[in-house]
Amino acid sequence: MRLGRQTRRLEAAGRAFDLGRAANGVVTIAAADDLAFAAALGFAHALDRPLQLLLVRAIGQGRLAELVDDTDEALAVDLFFRHLGFAAGARAEAARLAGAAPAAAEACRCYAAGVNEGLRRGGLPWELRLVGFRAEGWEPADTLLTLKLMSFVGLAQTQLDAETLIVQAVKEGVALGKLRALFAPHLDSLTEERAALLRSVRLEKPFLPGGVRFDGLLAGPGTALPSLHASNNVAVAAARSATGGALAASDPHLEVNRLPAVWAEVAARVGGEPRIGVTVPGVPGLVMGRTGRIAATFTYGFMDQADLFVEEVRGGACRRGDGWEPLAARRETILRKKHPPLALSAFETDAGTLETPLRADPPPDGLHLARAFALDGRGGAETLTALLALWRAGDVPGAQRALHDCAVSANWLLADSGGRIGYQQTGLLPRRASADLAPLPAWEPRSRWDGFVPGGELASVLDPPDGLLVTANDAWNPPGGPAAVTLDMGDDRASRIRALLAGKAKVSPDDLKGVQRDLVSRQAQRLRPLFAPHVPAGPLRDLLLSWDLSYDAASRGAVLFERIWAAVLAEVFGARTFGADAWRTLVERTSLVGYYFRRLDDVLADGDEELWFGPEGRTALLARVVPGALEGLDAASVPTWGETRRVVMANLLLGGKLPRFLGFDREIVLVGSRATVVQGQVLSAGGRTTTFAPSWRMVADLSRDDAETVLAGGPSDRRFSGWYATDLARWLGFAYKTVRPPA
Repeated sequence: MRLGRQTRRLEAAGRAFDLGRAANGVVTIAAADDLAFAAALGFAHALDRPLQLLLVRAIGQGRLAELVDDTDEALAVDLFFRHLGFAAGARAEAARLAGAAPAAAEACRCYAAGVNEGLRRGGLPWELRLVGFRAEGWEPADTLLTLKLMSFVGLAQTQLDAETLIVQAVKEGVALGKLRALFAPHLDSLTEERAALLRSVRLEKPFLPGGVRFDGLLAGPGTALPSLHASNNVAVAAARSATGGALAASDPHLEVNRLPAVWAEVAARVGGEPRIGVTVPGVPGLVMGRTGRIAATFTYGFMDQADLFVEEVRGGACRRGDGWEPLAARRETILRKKHPPLALSAFETDAGTLETPLRADPPPDGLHLARAFALDGRGGAETLTALLALWRAGDVPGAQRALHDCAVSANWLLADSGGRIGYQQTGLLPRRASADLAPLPAWEPRSRWDGFVPGGELASVLDPPDGLLVTANDAWNPPGGPAAVTLDMGDDRASRIRALLAGKAKVSPDDLKGVQRDLVSRQAQRLRPLFAPHVPAGPLRDLLLSWDLSYDAASRGAVLFERIWAAVLAEVFGARTFGADAWRTLVERTSLVGYYFRRLDDVLADGDEELWFGPEGRTALLARVVPGALEGLDAASVPTWGETRRVVMANLLLGGKLPRFLGFDREIVLVGSRATVVQGQVLSAGGRTTTFAPSWRMVADLSRDDAETVLAGGPSDRRFSGWYATDLARWLGFAYKTVRPPA
């Protein structure tokens, strides 16, 4: 069965709905209520995104070697997710769902029925049949698993990566003063005594892999990083709007070098009410978008929802004060297509999951790290309940209240048809003694988490005086409240957006579209005056000084600036801090520099002279490094930014395995950079190229019932459906389509 332009009356879970497709390819749904909408979404996702649904579930379950491809790479992914235990946690949470959150349980049941009916009618994708994939029905636990993956992979995981890097750096002798300064104020308590404890910890999963040297000291084997996530959103009150209605704009930044697009768009009427926006295959409802009464968008909130602890283990027990408590064991068996099954054991304490050798049972005695994640075994029911309530809210205050229990870290911006706007921080925030990035000893009771901060105590804003709200992965900590955010991406993008809108008494939808195509870098604006005096007089300096700070495809100044910036970082943070080999690996094989570049820039611009630049001093160091970075380069040979930014959008399963002319993969030029509103990061992480850029753009005027959007791809993951990449040209050209609810 194919989803075409003709609307069909269908049914799943005893719920009838109308399902079709608009002329622009967006799925249309007419449903009587939320449950019928959930069933319809499940059906639509099974027809348009079956590959994405089933592959993501297999990854989260740690079953790639069993279901898809029994390779060493697949096994490494399976080991990673089995140790996390997300699938087991999702099953346990699903068993409690009906009693804990009946509305969420019923939505999951209807969604699962819709998926299964859609798969029955549409069949298993031929790509999965090709690899011998075994079809299994969708269950509510699979939705909870999807939510956990959304919350952890590339998000909370990056926080843990940074904390692991800190432990590894301490063990390898990196100067404590520099670590404290780089991560201030969240390493202020990293005393020599604390450092000695960390140096004694077994580091089972170092962040940087084997063979990498910290100033000449060997590190051990490491783990791969997945893709990154970041975003922008804007809300404009009616009093500040040129149309008289509140405005909302969103461009979530996710991995775009993949097809299908991450999101699946929908235009619906639910009980007669318009609903337009994006959904995540696997989740029964809108994630971002608008109804007739409210608009709701979010950026990742960078809430610190994960910690490492130090655990002392002896004889299968962990130390607690002066006593010992037995470890809880979880046994997992990975089935493999071509090899015997592989058994592993994971051990847990009341602080978290121990990082121990996967086949050691019991784990060896000694000091180990334990990984804690706020959403382990919880949060799914609350998040689903919050999302269901959100889209029924009639105004911004109601939407803020609905979001209080959302466990996913997010900066929500809200607007309503009455002209009001608001901000709401969400996330399950551990209540901890201190917002410390260095692991604390778990045997001390005060070190461990003491429950979670109620959602009503998180940051919230209603009707700001200037009628404007902007978030872009910057720090939003509640005034006088808990330190929710310890590591963020800085305010380069948020400041640029505010600057673009500051001079406008009235903001129009076209103004917001202009924001969503802005390529000027505040990072370059800040650092160019630092670098330019040390570029030898001549064409290269002229090129740098005449550059308009834009990371467009034709820019050569951007290439020149990036070359200088990389060389200066390599000197300050490589040769003088972590070691050249470790720094090179951080840049070339991980994503942390792309996330936390602002902390590095702050050191370059304002860092303590003696600590970071030594007797040579900042000016003399730049005078030495900048010309060296340009050695052998002349202005005529500097490539354009676009020439350095060609990436391939690869099919989720068959990417790189088939000839390009078959159209499964598409080559594009990615504009923008880490600090531009239009992010365009191209990174190497986990042995592959990854990107993050605007994956969807939306501008909505609450005085109307439609939205203007564009998707980084198309509605379907079926290569030969006709809707595989239909928005791609529009997305590359910063154009939009108008999405309207069905009549």
